[in-house]
Amino acid sequence: MAEAALELIDVTFRHKISAPKFLNPWNKRRGPGVFSLNLTLPKGEILGLVGPNGAGKTTLLRVLAGVIPLDSGTIRLNGDDLNQSPEAIDYLLRCNVGHMPEQVRWNGSESVLETVKSFAEMREGDVDSKKLLDLVGLSSKLNDGLDTLSQGMRQRLSLAISLMSSPKILLLDEPFNGLDPVAAKSVEKMVKQLAENGVSIIISSHHVSGMAGFVDRLALIHKGQIVAEGQISEIERDLGLNDRVEIGGKGELPEFEKLLDKNSKLISSNYTDNNWKAIIFQPDSKLMSRILDNEHTIDFWQPKAPDIVEMLCNATGLEIEEIGMDINQVTMLPLKIRGEEE
Repeated sequence: MAEAALELIDVTFRHKISAPKFLNPWNKRRGPGVFSLNLTLPKGEILGLVGPNGAGKTTLLRVLAGVIPLDSGTIRLNGDDLNQSPEAIDYLLRCNVGHMPEQVRWNGSESVLETVKSFAEMREGDVDSKKLLDLVGLSSKLNDGLDTLSQGMRQRLSLAISLMSSPKILLLDEPFNGLDPVAAKSVEKMVKQLAENGVSIIISSHHVSGMAGFVDRLALIHKGQIVAEGQISEIERDLGLNDRVEIGGKGELPEFEKLLDKNSKLISSNYTDNNWKAIIFQPDSKLMSRILDNEHTIDFWQPKAPDIVEMLCNATGLEIEEIGMDINQVTMLPLKIRGEEE
């Protein structure tokens, strides 16, 4: 693995929620957050941080961006521990990390170029605003007002601001939200170019689809904890979600218990309005022929990629109805300590 640009060691942060008491109206209790996270981001790598809404993705990125201070744990930049005061750590992170928040509201009559120049003045840095906007594909929008920008253009502007200090670490919070497929591909291309130039990137999302072939590794986060990490193919294999196909056709549902060989397994099947569908684990090379020989039709036969719900269920041992977003003292404990099956 390449040299680490960023390392997290037992990093914890819990939001403080107001819980007034009769004798202490300012009392606060610990709420959702991230718990005892360990994560390594090599230089020039793209890491996909995937989890459902409320899992802790945005909280983690805000900690890494120096927006909120961690409660405990260690953050390393380029191999050096950040052991300073919380304020100093936040300052160092802000100097080295670019952060693109989710859905920034760019409103007003100020032009795109004026907006970038305003941010450059606040940072007191030597920034070529036009060159920066050209990098993110906004050179033709320099004099356009913020109110006239499409969602895709607003995302590009947010990306430009996050790149202003030429960071070596870039955090992108749901960068594809609201983008059409063409705009999303354009942003994806820009991100890959940045990684090729040595920038280490974390991209958060609540979708696994689209990450394959884009990110180098995936980290699955649930209720403030990393429950699986590695290359997508490795995670699928470790969780038993690899080598699956989805088959469908018209007519009666095939009797798969008679058609499958001993190494294959029927994961699920359904039959509705004279249409059938099934998901098979490790189908053998002759299964299609056996289905057709039994006078069934096949309309499609395609690989079945796991979705985030399947990954969470297999990584945590929980059922779908048990996977909720409420975080309390018990659910914040590591799964091993809680005695639950991982």
